[in-house]
Parts: sequence; C-alpha cells; structure tokens
Amino acid sequence: MSSTTITQPVWSSRWLFFIAATAGTVGLGNIWKFPFVMAENGGSAFVLLYLLCIAVMGGPMMLCEVVIGHIGKGNPVLSIQRTAQRSQASSRWSLIGYLGLASGLAIFVLLSVVAGWAISYLLEMFQGNFVDIGRTAATATFEQIKTDQQSLFIYQSGFIGIAAAILVFGINKGLARGLLYLVPMSVIILSVLMYYSVNSGYFMQAVQYLFTYEPEKITISSFLLAFEHAFYTLSIGVGSLMVFGAYMPNRGAVGAIVFSVALIDILVSALLGLVTIPTLFFSQMLPVSGYDLLFVALPTAYGDMQNGQYLGVMFFTFVMFTALSSALVLLEPSIAWCKERFAMERWNATVLVAFIAWLISLASMQGWHIISDISNLGLTLFEMLNILTAKVLLPAAGLLLAIYVGWVLKPELVKNEIVNSGIGWLYLWYFLIRFIVPSLFLVVLILNQLET
Repeated sequence: MSSTTITQPVWSSRWLFFIAATAGTVGLGNIWKFPFVMAENGGSAFVLLYLLCIAVMGGPMMLCEVVIGHIGKGNPVLSIQRTAQRSQASSRWSLIGYLGLASGLAIFVLLSVVAGWAISYLLEMFQGNFVDIGRTAATATFEQIKTDQQSLFIYQSGFIGIAAAILVFGINKGLARGLLYLVPMSVIILSVLMYYSVNSGYFMQAVQYLFTYEPEKITISSFLLAFEHAFYTLSIGVGSLMVFGAYMPNRGAVGAIVFSVALIDILVSALLGLVTIPTLFFSQMLPVSGYDLLFVALPTAYGDMQNGQYLGVMFFTFVMFTALSSALVLLEPSIAWCKERFAMERWNATVLVAFIAWLISLASMQGWHIISDISNLGLTLFEMLNILTAKVLLPAAGLLLAIYVGWVLKPELVKNEIVNSGIGWLYLWYFLIRFIVPSLFLVVLILNQLET
C-alpha cells in the first residue's frame, strides 16, 4: 500500500496534543446548549450526572481513539487496519475509520454554514445594527441573513479558505501554531466577557439559575442529554483523536491528558453559561438554547446594553475563534487520510479536501433548497447532514469502536499505552469499555426510541 511510504509527522511537544484535543472538545455546543440543559435539568445535580457519563463513557472512549492512533501511527482508517492486522482480526473493522471521516467532514460542513452566519452577525454587530432592535426584528434579521446567498458565499468560502491555509503548513507549523494563537485569544476574550458578566448585576442570579442543586429534576431525559452531550462534545467518533494520537511521541502515558481535556470541557461550558445567562437576564429574557440563543436572544440582549455593541463584537469574535479551532480539528483526519491513501503532498491533500467540503457547504446553505426540491423528504441538505451525523454515523462509530477495542484488539497492544497510569486503571478501563460502554449505548438507543 502506498500509504506506508508516507513519513508520519509527530507533535513537537505533548503540550500541543493537549491544546489540539482541548480545541476539539470546546465547540459551539458548549455555547448554545450545555448551560441551558444544565439549568433545566437539575443544575449542579446535572453536572454530577454529566461527570459520571464522562467518567464511565466519555473519558474511556477518548482514550480508545488516542490509543488506536498511537499504536497504528496513521489516519483513522490506516490505524485501525494496522491494529486489526496486529490483532489478527479482519481489516473490515476499518469501517469505523471511514465512519469517522464521514462524520468529521459532515460536521465541518455544518460548522462552515453556521460560521457564515456568525461572520454576518459579527459585521452587523460592529455596525451597530442590533442596538434596541427587539426580539421580533432580531428573528427577522436571522431569517434574512440565512437567505443572503451572496454574502454567505463569501463568508463560508473565506472561512474554509482560512482553515485550509492554516492546515496546509502541516501539524506543527500549521495546525498547532494556529491553535496556539486561537485558543489563548479565545481565553482572553472569554475573560473580558466574564468580567462584564460579574459586574452586570445579574451574575449571582445566573449562578443560582445554573448551579442550584435540584436532584428532583433529574429524569431519564436528563440522563440521555448528559450521555449525548458527553459523547458529542468530546469529539468522539470523528477520527481527530486517532490522528492526534498518531502524532504523539513514543513516550509516556496519555490517560491523564485525556481526562484533563474532558474536565476542561466542563469548566468552559460552565463559564460560557456564566457569560450568556446574565446577559439574557439583563434584558429580562428567558434563557433559551440553540440557534435561538446565538442568533436571536443574545444579539437582542447586547443591543439593549450600554456598550453592548462592543461586547457583542467580542462575543461573536469568540464564536468565530471557537468555530475555526473546531474546523481545524475536524478537517485534519480527512487530510491525513487523503495524504496517506493516495501518497499526496500535504498541500495537495489539503486543497482537495477543502474543495470538496466547500462544494458541499455551498449546497448546504439554508437559502439553497436543492436537496429538498429533488427529494421527497422535505429536508435541506443542512438538515439531512445534521440528522445523519447525530443519529447514525457518530453513534454507530462509537458503538463499533467500543466493541473493537474491548473485544477485538489484543490486550497486549493496549497495555503499554495505559499501564503507566497503574495496572488498576488498566483493568478498570477494560471493564468499562468491554461491558459498561456498549451497554450504555444500547440503553440510550432503547430509551431514545421510547422517548419518541
């Protein structure tokens, strides 16, 4: 296979792996979903449930991907093929890698569409167009922006072009260096927004709303939300952690780094809640989630505040930095696969993958109804990709990955990767991956069917 002749790049520092993994976990879901879900499902009681899901599923699954990549030293498909060969198993398990590549590329496309909207909002906010706008007008503005094909074409193309321009320089001079700029700048902006939030007069009210311990609100739906958020926000199933594991130097254990990344994800989610909720309370608005929060409620709230225009610019700059960081992480696995599978130069693989993603993203514009017009599903391509990744590709990749690592991969291959953390942790991890994680996936699948 020609892919075996490719020289595998290596992180210049283990710290870069930590930064990249963190950038992959902190995404838009932390902004528009977790704080609202936490508050509506028991506050700090939900946080404890979420921590449990991370401990028994999220962290072990992250470690699965990193370990496979570190052993296989290749893209997700190649790493699974190599580990399967060393375990005398079928190479068809590489299907997990292909599912990851498809998921990562699809989520990147969705992200590029949302990034196009966010760039529009950044410019609108900069021009002061949301000052005293009101919720009704803000809703109309969002609908107008989603159908402004000319502007979105420019913004989405620019977003994808910037991501490709960074990644073309490789993992250390491109991916790592880009994240080393984006992540600290995001932290600085978040700190400034937090300062204004603390002094807004509604900070303690937000703390009470978010963190009041209300275990009576915990339901089966709460468990499903905690499980799904722990799975989706930690970049499990998209192949990026496998690639980052492949780039790891051949020394030391990775378990502590993986679980540290998971804990940072929780911390950032809480901080974002403490930034957004006081802003809504200032404008006497009820907390909401999703696109309604990001593109209607928050712009309206910033429009009501003194200096809100500048705070809004900072907030949407933070959104853009977060989106770009996630984009770099999501696109890297497909670039690595293309580069190794076809023995291509890095810049050729980057341009090819980015071009394909760009074409799909243009067809996914909310203003474009190409797919809905030629199908009987009544769904746009954007909606179809969203459903496909969340309901099919990612859950299938996660379940198959747990089965593969727990029951197919030879234990001796994994032992050297984790044993430095202690033999007890190795046995606990194996128990979780073999029995608990697959069982949880099946339980969640059944409960989801009952919920519908």
